[in-house]
Amino acid sequence: MKALSTTVVIHVSDMSRAIKYYTGVLGFKPDFEFGDYTGLTYDDVCIHLSGPKNQGLHKAPGSAHFCIDCDKVDAYYDRIKKKGAIINCPIDDRIYGMRDFAVDDEDGNTLVFGMAITTQQ
Repeated sequence: MKALSTTVVIHVSDMSRAIKYYTGVLGFKPDFEFGDYTGLTYDDVCIHLSGPKNQGLHKAPGSAHFCIDCDKVDAYYDRIKKKGAIINCPIDDRIYGMRDFAVDDEDGNTLVFGMAITTQQ
């Protein structure tokens, strides 16, 4: 078997509110909608939102925490901060070799956006 991709499923308490935040503030684009289950994309990254009326598996809203590797992390941080992103952890260089920051959605799900710190020699 060769694993090809992964998609994070984020459980939310209010689908319309979540879509508004993920698209209007974080910049994701709608991909599909199937009842109370919605797919969103940001370039090559795909996430799924699962609302309380979805027939599938239910997890507590606010329990997601995942990381998205990206470039130009400072520009993205500035852009979404101006749009009202809920900053959980401000952007900074980390001891583990990443420049990253964390945002929450209104349910407390946490997304970390970051890029590897390159050292010049």
